[in-house]
Amino acid sequence: MAALALADTARDSAEGGDDTGGLFACGPTRQENYTAAVPLRLGQAAAALHAADHALDLISTQPVRAYGTLAQIHISRAAAYLAMDEPEGAHEALSPVLALPPDRRLATVTDRLMEVATTLGQVRDTGRAGAGLRAAIEEFRLNSAPRRLALSPGQTAG
Repeated sequence: MAALALADTARDSAEGGDDTGGLFACGPTRQENYTAAVPLRLGQAAAALHAADHALDLISTQPVRAYGTLAQIHISRAAAYLAMDEPEGAHEALSPVLALPPDRRLATVTDRLMEVATTLGQVRDTGRAGAGLRAAIEEFRLNSAPRRLALSPGQTAG
């Protein structure tokens, strides 16, 4: 966490603008989402959830929102809920992601969802919420854009 504080200080004291924009920009919303990963990896799920919620607040004020970034924020929230042994919260956090149409189910999103599914398998007792979430993630994966593009004409997803 000290490294994050140092990074915040360095960012705040930086002079001049960043000429990189568009898809390669890393504004406050993305920074906050990336920040959520650190406490999550340190076992501080509540701090990770707080950072992800803050990223969600930040993106809600942006006139243009990248759906991939928004999906990643929801996935960060779900991972934090799972780390707190709250599969119901994880399922609720993922509902906007799981509702994405297949053409917006990017590999980066699908890959992170598969990480959530792996984590879900490590949670003690997930009950119905966990089983439903596993099934929803698998359906998402099977109907994702990368999977559809990988199949040649005439093949079916199986």
